[in-house]
Amino acid sequence: MDTAILGINATGQPYVVTLAGLLGPGGFVNAAGHPDIEHLIEFLTPRVEREPDLQHCPQRRDGRWWWVRMPVDISAHITVESAAGPGGFAALCGRTVMKPLPPDRPLWHITLAPAAHPGQCGIVVRLHHAVVDGTRATALLERLLGPEQEPSGTTGAQTGTARPDSRGPTLPSRVRHGLRMFLRRPVRSPVLLGTVGDTRDVAAASVDLAELETAARASGATVNDAYLIAVGQGLRAVLMDAGEPIPETLTVSVPVQVDSRGAAHNAVGVMLVAVPLTESVAALRTVARRTWEAKPLARASGTTIGSPRLVRLFNVFTRHQRVIATVASNVHGPRQRLIVDGAPLTEMWALGPLAGNVRVGFTAVSYAGRLSVGIESDADHLPPASRIADSVGRALQLIIDT
Repeated sequence: MDTAILGINATGQPYVVTLAGLLGPGGFVNAAGHPDIEHLIEFLTPRVEREPDLQHCPQRRDGRWWWVRMPVDISAHITVESAAGPGGFAALCGRTVMKPLPPDRPLWHITLAPAAHPGQCGIVVRLHHAVVDGTRATALLERLLGPEQEPSGTTGAQTGTARPDSRGPTLPSRVRHGLRMFLRRPVRSPVLLGTVGDTRDVAAASVDLAELETAARASGATVNDAYLIAVGQGLRAVLMDAGEPIPETLTVSVPVQVDSRGAAHNAVGVMLVAVPLTESVAALRTVARRTWEAKPLARASGTTIGSPRLVRLFNVFTRHQRVIATVASNVHGPRQRLIVDGAPLTEMWALGPLAGNVRVGFTAVSYAGRLSVGIESDADHLPPASRIADSVGRALQLIIDT
């Protein structure tokens, strides 16, 4: 699946996992929030040398993709860009996610924004989806930017291995999964689905993770269920802004982790959930029941894209699909606060690419006791991402306060 992903058409947008955040003063970041790049390169060099994933470049030979190891010039993978001007750091993130990763070197990049906030330096880390899925991105980020770890006898390129008796998804499970996809009520919104423009808007909402987990459990739900209710409110805000009718539910695609096989870097299935567009304890319980029922099938069906031919079919399908209104990913963040060469990472949020005809995407990440939801939207057709983020934040806080 990994090299097949190189063929996914993300509507002109690089198909990357993006992690953004703010670094406080310390180490290579001075009191004004300005970074010392040479100091950072010295810090990163031995870490990159231990990560084969960050040293391989894709090359196409005889119609197939191959990973080729090559020397890494770390300075070529670090860019400094000002966050001054309208929109500040969020606008910089919106510009950065649209920049292609050069195909002649390993598919990762770090952008630093001096004084993105007073006394803080912005950081945007981009990793191509062919290299990592969301779970692997977090683990890689910990090894690359976090404290030194004791050698474990494994390399950074290895993933969780399949169980000894692990078998691929069965044909019946794939058939049931496909039928559930195509027999759903179609999404008819002309604002949520359509041609996707070339400009992105970015915003984030954040709440206390422990409080949200406690409130969700009180209703027999999980943090992810609460997050999906908030995604529904973000979609509702878009519909209301456009003056469109508000349906009872909208189907949301939720990536779920499955067992990886062999050396695969991506091990993700798809769970489809009809999310109510109302805010209530009953709606939260409904989502909890639906995710409990849907997750086993999604995991049994496994990864849906496994060859260049399927990728081509997938690209055609996603440009015209009416099955889902959005994609809502949820990534477990680093297990501890990251201190990058002496500079503490005080905040972190994640962003996923828009693909096909979907005009807004949601990505949640847990970090430092907070759940942050990054919103990336098609700025050419949708209201400001900050308005969507406000609705998401209010919905999450309402669950906590109820």
